[in-house]
Amino acid sequence: MDTKNQMIAKAYQDYSQRIYTYIRCRINDAEEAADIMQDTFLRLLDCEVVCEETVRSLVFTIANNLVIDHIRRHYKRQEVYSYIYDMTMRKSVERPDDHIAVRDIEEAEHNLVMLLSPATARVYEMTRKQEMTIDEIATELSLSRRTVECHQFKSRKFVREHLRMAL
Repeated sequence: MDTKNQMIAKAYQDYSQRIYTYIRCRINDAEEAADIMQDTFLRLLDCEVVCEETVRSLVFTIANNLVIDHIRRHYKRQEVYSYIYDMTMRKSVERPDDHIAVRDIEEAEHNLVMLLSPATARVYEMTRKQEMTIDEIATELSLSRRTVECHQFKSRKFVREHLRMAL
C-alpha cells in the first residue's frame, strides 16, 4: 500500500467516528450520516494532494460540503413534493365529484394546522394560503430566514404525514 493510501487509512481510523458524529448532528438520519461519512473518505481518496498536515481539515471540509449538498437536496425535494401536492389539489377541484373530497382534505388540513404551535401555524398559513416567500415571512414576522425555513419544514412534514394517515 502506498503512503497516500496508508495516510487515508490512518485518517479513517482517527477521524471516522468524529466525522460521523459531526454529520449526525447536522442531519437526523443515522443511515444517511453513515453514507455521507463513507463518501467523505472516498472523496479523500480522489484528492490529488493529500498530506499529513492537512488531512484532518480536508476530511472535515469534504464532510461539511457533503452535508450542505445533502441538506440542499432535501429542501429541494420538499419543494417538489409541495408543488406536486399543490398541483394535485388544483386538478382535483376541476372535477365536480371531487369538491367534497377537497373540502374534507382542506378541513383535515385546517384541523392539523390548529395542532401546531402558533408561530409554526402562522408560517404555514402564510406560505400555503397567502403564498408568501420565506423572505417575505421573515421580514413580516421579524424572524430569521432560517427560523422561518424551520417552521415551514416542521409544519409541512407534520401536515403531510398526518394527512396521509387520515386519508
